Amino acid sequence: MKISYPHQLELINASKIGIEHIDMTIEKLKAECPDMFHTESTLEERRFHHKPTSETPCRGFVADGES
Repeated sequence: MKISYPHQLELINASKIGIEHIDMTIEKLKAECPDMFHTESTLEERRFHHKPTSETPCRGFVADGES
């Protein structure tokens, strides 16, 4: 699900205040619109362009030539 414009503005405004506000806004959005966020099962189906720096589950990476 794509993030709506009003929610985008919330995150932009939170970013002007600081990381604590970004984290609070994300938690608020997760409660209001949980479908906007990936879960372990949806990440397993996702193919990234570059390999994430964390142990994020995924289907593969474009830049690494994996499928």
